[in-house]
Parts: sequence; C-alpha cells; structure tokens
Amino acid sequence: MPNNAVPSSIIDEICDYSLKFATEVPWLNEPLTRGRGKAYFLQHILRNRLLSSVLRPAWMSRCTDLAVVRKTIGQMREELVYDDKIAQAHTSILWQMGRNIGLTDEQMNTVKPVPLVDVAFNVWENIARTRHWIVAWLATSTDEFIISTMTNHNFQPEPWKKTFGLNDEQVFFIAYHTKADDDHAGRRVWDPITRHVHDEQTRQEILDGMILSFHALRLFYQGICELGDQMDKRKT
Repeated sequence: MPNNAVPSSIIDEICDYSLKFATEVPWLNEPLTRGRGKAYFLQHILRNRLLSSVLRPAWMSRCTDLAVVRKTIGQMREELVYDDKIAQAHTSILWQMGRNIGLTDEQMNTVKPVPLVDVAFNVWENIARTRHWIVAWLATSTDEFIISTMTNHNFQPEPWKKTFGLNDEQVFFIAYHTKADDDHAGRRVWDPITRHVHDEQTRQEILDGMILSFHALRLFYQGICELGDQMDKRKT
C-alpha cells in the first residue's frame, strides 16, 4: 500500500465505536419514562437549534469539500426551513411532538440547558470552531447515525406510544427521523472522509476528536436522565 494511503476502515472504526458507545447510554437503553421523554425533547429543542445555527455553519466555513458543504446546507434547510418530502420544516414536527407528550409552547420557548447539557454544548462548539472539520462533522452527525442504525433504543416509535399512549400519527416525528437520519450520517454519507485522510496523523486526530465529542454526548444524555428523573419525582 502506498505510504500516503489510509485504509477506508476508518469509516468502520467510526461506526463501530458509535454503536458500542450507544450500548452504554442509559437514556437509549433503559425503559423510557414520561419524565425522561419530556426532558429529552426540552433539551433536544436547544440542541437542534444549536446544530443548524451555530455548530454546522462553524465547521462548514472551514470544510474543503464542497459536496459535503452542499449536502449539509440541504440538511439545514430541511431542519429549519422546509423539507420537500413532508412540506414543512423538521422544527415544526419537533414542536408538535413536544405538544403530543404534554409540553407547552411556553416550556419549549423558555427552556434552558441543564448544566451537563450546557457543558456538552460548549464542548461541541469548541470542536466545531477549532478542530479538524471532519471531527466537527462527526460531532454533529454521529448521534443521527446511532438513532438510524442501532437496533433497539428509545428513539423509536414504540417506546413513545407505550409510555405516552400515542398513536402512529402522533409519533410521526420519531418515525420520520429514524429514516431521515439515515441520509444524514453513516457509512455512505461519511465516505468522503476517505478522500481527505491521507496519513496516520490525520486519522488519529479525527478518531481522538470523535472520542472527545462522544464524552460530550454522554454528558448530554446524562443531563437529560437527571432532569427526567426529577420530573418523574415531581410528576410533571
């Protein structure tokens, strides 16, 4: 193999690490409670806004692959403006899902990040602004890969239908995103990474940065669990 060639298995490493990490996240694997469900949506509303208004623009400004930039802009359009497939923005169905599980518009409008989630947000923003753009791309997409690829977890329709007594129409946001996220992350989507990794130093930089982003993701979910458990105790 030429000295400047790096095996495409870096994509396999990213995917394998992501799915292994997912098995260790309590929110994804433990029974979904009403509190943890509501807490997830309250904190995800903030993350969703941060992803498309701050994090993705930050790393895209340094991205050298225009195809990746164009695809990511298309994703941001779907999130914030308009998804042609459903004739509305993802934020619209996100808020409707929040209402379906009992959240008010006031709660969703005024929510603040809990401390652990706030730490995660700051780590991700630092990555988006200072690390290799591939590291930042992964930091803003690996959770989507987990959701669309992991076999059994709480970001699937059935747990929400069971916990909140919802029907298929009311869990449309969940069902749609397990499919839509497959177009936002994964082996096929991340394949351009192999065009930009030509030496072991870059490869290790990307993997190390990805691991840091997963530490932040662990804090994000931990913060949600703690908030959700408090909400369960208060029965809110």
